[in-house]
Amino acid sequence: MRQVTIIAALHKAGIEQALKDLVGRLEGFGLNVILPRPAAELIGRDGFDEPIPIEGSDLVIALGGDGSVLSAARIAAPLHIPVLGIRMGGFGFLTEAERDEAPEALERVLKGDYWLEERSLLSASVYQGGQPVTVGLALNDVLVVKSVEAPLPQWEVRLDGTLLTLYPADGLLLSTPTGSTAYSLSIGGPILAPDLPGFVLCPFAPHSLTLRPLVLAEKAKVSIRLLPQRRRVVGEVCLDGQVRHDIIADDQVDVSIAPQKARIVRYRQISFYDRLRQKLRWGDRQ
Repeated sequence: MRQVTIIAALHKAGIEQALKDLVGRLEGFGLNVILPRPAAELIGRDGFDEPIPIEGSDLVIALGGDGSVLSAARIAAPLHIPVLGIRMGGFGFLTEAERDEAPEALERVLKGDYWLEERSLLSASVYQGGQPVTVGLALNDVLVVKSVEAPLPQWEVRLDGTLLTLYPADGLLLSTPTGSTAYSLSIGGPILAPDLPGFVLCPFAPHSLTLRPLVLAEKAKVSIRLLPQRRRVVGEVCLDGQVRHDIIADDQVDVSIAPQKARIVRYRQISFYDRLRQKLRWGDRQ
């Protein structure tokens, strides 16, 4: 291992010192460290503007919480670079080590004493006038939603080219198994084991009692079109709650499982169900 990229949540309490400690330790191991410019400037270093040149990195460290892991996974997955999450507070479903455990985590990773857990990603493409205007990846979810001031729209949803139904709803959420414990869970979606080969389609605030979440096959291709209304309707596509793109009537959003996989570093003998019990406090009556 020669080079490591760090993605840090700069809003976290104590992040400056944690970042200094982490960079110092990595350089002490003789590693080259790549930092985004805002993180580098926080600790008086030189950094890089977006997109960060992570090619050549052997590891991406996400320092913060699950949001940092999501950001890291989207840039690391196309290059097959593993991601190690170090938690600085928050929920931490995806992070593997606490801040005070960072030295142990780094030592184990540098020794090769770890394994990689592969997670599915969603690929989302936005078409305007039939032409693709943007493509992005999401580890958790893709939300297609109307703007706050827009009237209740209808969304035409096609599955593998065949009409599924029209959704009168504020929006639609497509979630990976990883994202099934995030936004999807809060709007009534099922929890999926992370190694299941599929994804979930959930209506967001539907104006119907019959529309329910659907678990789709891994090869499913979902097309969502925002139908025109008498009043102007606009919305947006949001990837992992972090990357946004505006849409208007007749725009189409295609979503499917991406060919790339996120590779999450694990070294603890803790199962997904152990994490569920701990994080969601199953069995706790208080």
